[in-house]
Amino acid sequence: MMTEALKQAGDVTDIEWEIIVLHTPTKPVQSKKSTLMEKLQQTRDDEEEEEYYRNYFDERFRPITLETARCLLPLCNVPLISYTFEFLAVAGVQEIFVFCCSHSDKVKAFVKQYGKSSNMKIHTIVSQECMSVGDAMRELDAKQLIDTDFILVTGDVVSNMKLDKVLDEHRARRQADKSAIMTMVLKKASPQHRSRAVGDGSLFVLDQASKECLHYQPVKAFKSTRRDRRMTMDMEIFDKHPEVQVRNDLIDCQIDICSVEVPALFTENFDYQDIRADFVHGILTSDLLGKTIHFHEVSDVYAARVRSTQMYDAVSKDIISRWTFPMVPDSNLQAEDCYEYRRGLVYKEKSVVLSRTCVVEEKVVIGANTQISEKSVLSNCVIGKNCVIGSNVKIDNAYIWDNVRIMDNCVVQHSIIANGAVLEHDVTINKGCLISFNVTVGANATVPAYSRLTALPEDEDEELVSEPSIVGATGRGRSYKEAEDSDDEDEEVDPKNKGVNRLAYDMTALKLEEAKAREDSASEFESEASDIEEEEANPAEELDREIAQTLDRAFKEKHDVDIAALELNTLRMASNSNFHEMRKRIIPGVLKHIDLAAAPGSGKTVKEILARWGPLIGRMIHDEADQVDGLFILQRACAGLYEDSTKSQKVFAPALRYFYDEDITEEDAILSWYHSEKSQQGTEIEKKLREVATPMIEFLEQSESEEEDDDEDEDEDSE
Repeated sequence: MMTEALKQAGDVTDIEWEIIVLHTPTKPVQSKKSTLMEKLQQTRDDEEEEEYYRNYFDERFRPITLETARCLLPLCNVPLISYTFEFLAVAGVQEIFVFCCSHSDKVKAFVKQYGKSSNMKIHTIVSQECMSVGDAMRELDAKQLIDTDFILVTGDVVSNMKLDKVLDEHRARRQADKSAIMTMVLKKASPQHRSRAVGDGSLFVLDQASKECLHYQPVKAFKSTRRDRRMTMDMEIFDKHPEVQVRNDLIDCQIDICSVEVPALFTENFDYQDIRADFVHGILTSDLLGKTIHFHEVSDVYAARVRSTQMYDAVSKDIISRWTFPMVPDSNLQAEDCYEYRRGLVYKEKSVVLSRTCVVEEKVVIGANTQISEKSVLSNCVIGKNCVIGSNVKIDNAYIWDNVRIMDNCVVQHSIIANGAVLEHDVTINKGCLISFNVTVGANATVPAYSRLTALPEDEDEELVSEPSIVGATGRGRSYKEAEDSDDEDEEVDPKNKGVNRLAYDMTALKLEEAKAREDSASEFESEASDIEEEEANPAEELDREIAQTLDRAFKEKHDVDIAALELNTLRMASNSNFHEMRKRIIPGVLKHIDLAAAPGSGKTVKEILARWGPLIGRMIHDEADQVDGLFILQRACAGLYEDSTKSQKVFAPALRYFYDEDITEEDAILSWYHSEKSQQGTEIEKKLREVATPMIEFLEQSESEEEDDDEDEDEDSE
């Protein structure tokens, strides 16, 4: 159901934001009978206020967010806003004011229910006029809701960090310098880290000594103009700060400690809309305001934003993998939850019904009262409550919300299926799809990759007209297409930058697009940088040479693995290469230093080279896809070392065993590599190397079978 607010606006949008103001009083709390406005007008001289801000002026979750607030979307079967509330509760927050716009009735209903089991006081304030973060801040200033320092947090934050240290730093800094109006929390993470939003990076110029942010610039995946590819800074910065750092390895957590002056500055600068692109950039480049912005860097905590479907996928996987501890499924954040943690990162509630022949692999969450039928296979997925999964269903890397029915012989890959949806028998949902509420996909239908389906009519005054070509003859729903005249804040952004935030986006396609973009824009630099073009005529050969020299130097000078990894990652970032490009150069580069004729103790035997430099290879391998890719490269590299397959086998067999023993590649990755068609192709030597792995594969499959038997015995005992 669309909210009354949307109907009055005359348009169906998902413009949604909430502000939550929180404060931890040091004075006795006033009587509960006092009204909200009375509380807002009370003097808080000794109180610390915290404001929780939610900005969702985009279309990344449409059409799902046409029907509900993004903050209420389930993340591992828990509403997203619950994680943020828990994060704030740990910080000692006692009172919350939620400022909301669209879907306000649903937000208010959830907040009311949540407040019954929480020690925090939570209020909601509704406004339907604000169209940006800046508008909301100006309204706060006009209503004088804030009269002391506060915390500004985006509502899509999932974090287990404590705020006491950053609060203490901010207070001390403010006492010494009243011009220090904001402290941003930044988390260190590599540019390729899963919890970084693809295409939504940030470039920070920082002074580590004073903890001051000197320059901020958003970084997009696709830089369509010459301006996008440059960073311009005032040279006076270097006069005041002789030593600065340019950082692209920081996640902007959107957790800010702000002074009371911040809302007033939005009022003074009526064109400020975005907190980073406008406010932070404006403050740092203004000669008149005389204000400074500082930062607090963290590395040993978890903090990420669910700002896109790509990040929804990443954060869900992090929660399942327990990086967010203690906010994990078996902590049972909701009173009605009763998840138990099982081997293989599997979480299920006690009322789940599993068929004896179904297979629940690793990294799976299953909600209460859900039934899984015969021969169905679940892996790397979340299944909501009250779902019915038929026989011979395959669900991989997908998110199935509550009350969904999936009938026999369906396949769901890397997609989101919202509440009440029905997939009739023999349906295939390809990767990247968003299936919104109450959509029915008819029997034998195949939904193309990256489709977005909704059961809402195009015009709210008309009936739904289904599209049989998409949802099947017996289906109910239509394709959702963004309006051409959308006033989305990203309308001036290269459309490709929106695409990279999609669920299951193909990073290989991103690499090809980047190469094409560089080729198309090369003519811009012909007149002033022809010498640079000559040097970069063949970037692949240049990267080959640089990596080979780095490895040779590391072997010769006996560098630590940490130093070698740092140098190689620097090369990767400088050349804008991905980890696959690094692996296919580093693995052969390490193996070529093996001398089969060398005596033990020389440092050149297979065992010695792997023990010394194997961890360097491990630094370039992260998830299961990386592991499988690494095995293909290992197979090809060993085959290319010698013309004699016997010699190649003497390197490949111990290398494969080392990869497994040291957890560089896991069991599932090795099995996937072995059973793939690609591993059975190639040269005769490559095929023989695969045969060498057969005894190890048989051992792994036998062990896996024994574990499954043990799991079945455990299930029988529990029943």
